[in-house]
Amino acid sequence: MTKHNAVQGQVVRIVSNRYTVEAEGKTYIAYARGRLRLGEDIFVGDNVVLEIQKPLSVIEEILPRKNKMIRPYVANIDSVILIVAKEPEPDWILVDKILLNCFKEGIEPILCYNKCDLAEKAETEILLAPYQKIVKCLTVSGLRGDNLSELGSLVKGKLVCFAGQSAVGKTSILNALSGLSLKTDGLSARIMRGKNTTRHVEIFNVCGGRVADTCGFSMLESIEVEYTELMYYYPEFVPLQSACRYKSCTHIAEPDCAVKEALKKGLIDSGRYARYTEIYRELKKAREERYE
Repeated sequence: MTKHNAVQGQVVRIVSNRYTVEAEGKTYIAYARGRLRLGEDIFVGDNVVLEIQKPLSVIEEILPRKNKMIRPYVANIDSVILIVAKEPEPDWILVDKILLNCFKEGIEPILCYNKCDLAEKAETEILLAPYQKIVKCLTVSGLRGDNLSELGSLVKGKLVCFAGQSAVGKTSILNALSGLSLKTDGLSARIMRGKNTTRHVEIFNVCGGRVADTCGFSMLESIEVEYTELMYYYPEFVPLQSACRYKSCTHIAEPDCAVKEALKKGLIDSGRYARYTEIYRELKKAREERYE
């Protein structure tokens, strides 16, 4: 195979071990060379070296990533727009875990409350208050169109990932921003749980940028953070760290902890702190089980 058959491109869709790759203004369907399948997974967003062949091209190499997300599995992204809604009820520990991944990978997180037409303004303000000083927050309505122009401006010129639980309206927002007619579904009336209609991750051209629409999910088991370093990924804890008695204070059981003092005074959100301790213990237990 001669050199001119090799090009660089980006994976924009993965379905059943077939990769859609955009390269030099064209789209190719490809499979991964055997040695790649046995090594690291290929993510949507990966930049790759593609050997053009017919009928299927071949991914020969994954180029270095600037970052990656796990659940959703996306690489080389600029921002994660984390979408919650009144229905289904937000899972805040899931939100906090996704934020952890963003902070660790150097990805800008944006917290977006959809379906604001179903909630009072005071209600959304209370829910978003613990996050206002940590990340950019906004409220939108994919149905009514509220603040979608602001959301679109956050996409321009970037590769952005939409993430969140099933049925929070990720695909509805994408349709409203892009004019696409991707399939959407509502909540199961019996169990008030989202039906997952997005079966894979795919990148779409939207608002002068690109959006990776992802599958909805209800849990995030894998976080690539050491429990002893968890406190460094909580922006509201970091300024207080130097005031703790111990430099490596985990804010769990140590005496003279500035974070726990701030918690008593209402300066640290009690819900965020409770979820922090839960994630800390979860990570600690997982590490102990690995090395038993």
